[in-house]
Amino acid sequence: MADEDFLFPTLGANRVLQPGQPLSHDTVQKWIDEAVVGAGIHGTFSTHCYHCGGAQYWFMFAPIGQ
Repeated sequence: MADEDFLFPTLGANRVLQPGQPLSHDTVQKWIDEAVVGAGIHGTFSTHCYHCGGAQYWFMFAPIGQ
């Protein structure tokens, strides 16, 4: 990957990838909000919830089924 490449590039208005343009915080937060509501989870979550501490634990060490 080059310095101007992003793992999750921006999608343009016509749903075409925009290489070299990062996703905005607001876009990611909107997706998180939609996922939480769609999953029927009560509460609010932010991008901070996905930092290494919490996400890494749950994906690597949480007991199965939790």
